[in-house]
Amino acid sequence: MNTKRRRLFQLEDTDGKKLAHGVLYDEGNVQVLWRVDRGYTAEQYASLNLVLDLMPGITVLRLEDTEPESENDK
Repeated sequence: MNTKRRRLFQLEDTDGKKLAHGVLYDEGNVQVLWRVDRGYTAEQYASLNLVLDLMPGITVLRLEDTEPESENDK
């Protein structure tokens, strides 16, 4: 069975204010689902490094493991 793990992430500033959240895939690509400066979005990036440069003030990256996605869920 081929599984793909996704990790939810959240970007915060030093005060704990949420600046963005999205999904990080094992392959390295990233999907930003929400940004404080744009609202709900569906931005795609090739790496997390590009996401960290989105806005000034990002100091915290929180990762959360999620269940693996099965072939049938695609």
